[in-house]
Amino acid sequence: MKKLLMVITMSLAAALVAQDKTMSLADARGKIGDIISNPSTMTDVMKQLSASDQAAFLSDVNAAIDKMPGSVEEQTSKFVEVNSAALKGAQKDNLTTLLAEVFATVPPESLTAINEQFAAGMFNRSADPSKTYTDAQYKEISLALLDKVQERNATADNAGVRNTFVILMLIRGSNGSPADLRDTLVEALKNEETKTLAQKEWISPALGIGQEKTYEPMLGAAEAGKLPDPELVVIVPFSSASDALFADLASGVSLTDGSSSLMALTSPVASDANSIMSMDATDMNSASLSRLPRTMDSTKKYNSGSKRSEKPYEEPDFYTR
Repeated sequence: MKKLLMVITMSLAAALVAQDKTMSLADARGKIGDIISNPSTMTDVMKQLSASDQAAFLSDVNAAIDKMPGSVEEQTSKFVEVNSAALKGAQKDNLTTLLAEVFATVPPESLTAINEQFAAGMFNRSADPSKTYTDAQYKEISLALLDKVQERNATADNAGVRNTFVILMLIRGSNGSPADLRDTLVEALKNEETKTLAQKEWISPALGIGQEKTYEPMLGAAEAGKLPDPELVVIVPFSSASDALFADLASGVSLTDGSSSLMALTSPVASDANSIMSMDATDMNSASLSRLPRTMDSTKKYNSGSKRSEKPYEEPDFYTR
């Protein structure tokens, strides 16, 4: 009997602690101004929100950043910092939904920086050396993410451009393998016009294939704002494998090996081109994104439709134009 009472008491205590850590969407919205001033606090707020509220809140924060005064570089820096912090606070199995929200609510001109930084850090397939992926696994996870992004962007403006930005992130994050990843992802696009534009006019310039790298065809199609100067955009440092989130995207994905989530491979097969992880995580994708804070210069060695609550969101007065 004493043991039963102890178990019940501990369970009630745990429930009370969990309840204390929850936050309503309305209360979270009251913290938007503080989050924009100090982006690192976004992670803690996200952890206190339910999975169903996280995407709605992220959308609200991005809307507030879009309305804040300042240059496109300042806005882009905030988008990079806040969205990176938000994804680190994703509830279990909610990361794909939040990543889709990022690509649906961040302006196209700022997605130029986000797709590169995400690919070089937290969503690079080699970011966590303890986890490796076959080409087939990487492809399946990429297709699942693209499908979720397309579903979310069905109600977003410039859906084709936004969907192509996530393809760019996945191509960059693949570190060049599998070789047919680009064709596979483009073929998975549901809009035929977008398929043609992405394959023939958008992806190669954005990756600098056969020409100097430029996002102008994509931004022109979206009638987007000015391309931010990479030298003036804050780089969010990728410090360790603990920041790697790519494996979390595998949750719920049925892979070719029959697993429902990716397993860490402690002894990769030498013949698998993707198992050779000699590149340090801080040096990944140096060709497209440097790691030195305050610069994205590639010549440098290092570089940095959801459901709303019943209470309508009001933008902070000091972030309206």
